[in-house]
Amino acid sequence: MSKTLETCTHHWPDKPVYLGAQAHLQNFYQSFGFIPVTEVYEEDGIPHIGMAREVIQA
Repeated sequence: MSKTLETCTHHWPDKPVYLGAQAHLQNFYQSFGFIPVTEVYEEDGIPHIGMAREVIQA
């Protein structure tokens, strides 16, 4: 995850990162600075939650 975020920041430094996380992994993604931005929703029979990580200024 760290490498992915590093790549996103390198290519799109002024853009937030959004993802659809499986709901049971919410705490994992929060440890990387993501916050929930949607209610839990079902995708392919699995609970998911939309999450975002805002731009981090160096």
